[in-house]
Amino acid sequence: MTHSPLVHQIDTVRAYHSGPRLIVEVDIVMDPQETLQATHDIAEELQTKLESLPNVERAYVHVDYETSHAPEHFLKKEL
Repeated sequence: MTHSPLVHQIDTVRAYHSGPRLIVEVDIVMDPQETLQATHDIAEELQTKLESLPNVERAYVHVDYETSHAPEHFLKKEL
């Protein structure tokens, strides 16, 4: 990982087509003792960096403090 040494791990990366461009979601893991300001700034910088890529329309960066958790935002879809 080259974005920041404070990012301990990349947990999840997803990319979705939105017309000819991509919507990107990234979940990063940081130390739970890190300051809110530092985690916010790192996530915002990563979002800006991803959105500067030519095919990325929008990027969302989620910060977590662990990787051993249930999937977030799980929806049970009924047909």
